[in-house]
Amino acid sequence: MSGRSLGRRVAGTLPLFLLLLAPPAWPGAEEFSTFSIYAQQEDDESLFDHLLLRPTRAWRDEWERSANALRTSQGCLTSGQWMTDTQLRLRTPLGERARFGLDVRDQESDRSTVQYFDFSFRFPTAYGTPGFQFRPFYDKSRQDLALFWEAGAETSAAVARVTFTFEDTFNNLWAFRQSRVGQASEPYERHPYEPAVWFRFARPALRVEAGGQWLTPSRTRFVTVPVTAERHTTLWGALGQASLEARVGAVGLELSGAEIQALSREAPAGATLYGGDFRRQWSVESAARSALGRAAEIEARWIYRESTERSDPPFAARRLGVVDRALQLEARTAPGRWGARVGALYDRISVDLVGDYLPAYRTRRESRAYLGLAARFGAVSLDVVEGFELDHEPYDVWGVHDKAFAHLQTTF
Repeated sequence: MSGRSLGRRVAGTLPLFLLLLAPPAWPGAEEFSTFSIYAQQEDDESLFDHLLLRPTRAWRDEWERSANALRTSQGCLTSGQWMTDTQLRLRTPLGERARFGLDVRDQESDRSTVQYFDFSFRFPTAYGTPGFQFRPFYDKSRQDLALFWEAGAETSAAVARVTFTFEDTFNNLWAFRQSRVGQASEPYERHPYEPAVWFRFARPALRVEAGGQWLTPSRTRFVTVPVTAERHTTLWGALGQASLEARVGAVGLELSGAEIQALSREAPAGATLYGGDFRRQWSVESAARSALGRAAEIEARWIYRESTERSDPPFAARRLGVVDRALQLEARTAPGRWGARVGALYDRISVDLVGDYLPAYRTRRESRAYLGLAARFGAVSLDVVEGFELDHEPYDVWGVHDKAFAHLQTTF
């Protein structure tokens, strides 16, 4: 990517980047290197699956206000693939005021795959909380180091964080020369960095959350065994997400948006970088909810999402564009020892595919009904969801079963 074209792309992204920012997780390059639109189209109802993989909204406050907590959401993606999204957060004193933390994130799906074990050290002051984090990997050149500053306590309603990550710290950064990844040598010729920002303000009638991260363009020299030709690769990415929630009388309203972009390129040694694989996905989501008597509520949710991936040699030469227009209706009981929810999903999907063969479904309509049951035992909350197929699919369906999902959350 030329400096001019990169500048135009960053300039076009910055307004949304500042508005639609990311969740409060420590960022990493893996969100971009493993992000794929092609992979999502191997599942004809990928958007449905990710919506039902979300933890129940009633658990959110307990998660955000707990210093020590675990939650996991898991479910079917295809007949042979199982999605997981597991998070663990632990905090303990590190002296009189300082605190030590461990954050684990294990996320595997058709969108991206990350497996992080993050060790953090916080040192509260009168002017906020500075600290640093370390992320180990088996390959030393992939290990990350980050510096951050926080305003407000992690578990408070109002909190903000600025993070600067030294991606792959030991890979040709300053005096470090650990460039091995697996059996290959992948030294950086241009090192990546990753600034990120995030904040949350929450009150009973108003909630605002926003954050984002930017992976600076990198350039890697890729060398394997002597008989393999050397090549150069690049990676750049940006993502963001924001949400606004408000309560007007008895009605709760929600508006959110998200975007992620990534660009990969490669070329033989000495050649000008050519081709590339560009991925972009953005969405806008709105919801309204209202009480149904004293013991239940009903919610309507609308999602509009556009997904694009374009690749040229040496990648597969093809173009894929997908537009989802999804509606979700759900009725659920109020939080308690036992609970239930019932809902339906409908998605009108437009697909434009040009180029090499891709196992993607074409333009279509998808629909699904589902039933969920929830229970709480002590500090452990459980929720299971069963889906029911409402379409005539081009593959075998076991009765009316259309995938299942399970959620668990607990605090310590």
